[in-house]
Amino acid sequence: MSWVERQFGQTSSSEGDGKHEDPKTIEEQMSPGLTGEYDWYLREKAGMHKPPTPPEYMGFEGEYDANGLAKRVAAAFDKDPDIGNVETLEIAQDGGTIVLKGTVPGEAVLSHIEEVAAKVDGTKALDTSQVTIQGC
Repeated sequence: MSWVERQFGQTSSSEGDGKHEDPKTIEEQMSPGLTGEYDWYLREKAGMHKPPTPPEYMGFEGEYDANGLAKRVAAAFDKDPDIGNVETLEIAQDGGTIVLKGTVPGEAVLSHIEEVAAKVDGTKALDTSQVTIQGC
């Protein structure tokens, strides 16, 4: 089972409540996130919406999704073979902050998970305060 399926069940490209913030506020939030990397393809899709969807709320197709960032982080974890087998970790989102909860097998695994999550466009912070390292 993939991270996306485990965390969110079946996903729909039309999730979300359709509410958008003030366009000026959205423009100020369009920074790329922790690593300075943009997902240009997804941003182009999000730009088709009026007003454009903020990066932390972009779903898989650029649509508004209240859990969009967390779902895209889960999808990034699915693509990484070193993270795919960690089934004791949950992903949540608080705005542009990714919140990780649960246990990981080691410090190196947690560091790698943080690196992958930080590269997802829209990630502004990582909260790992609720993660326990097994054996510690």
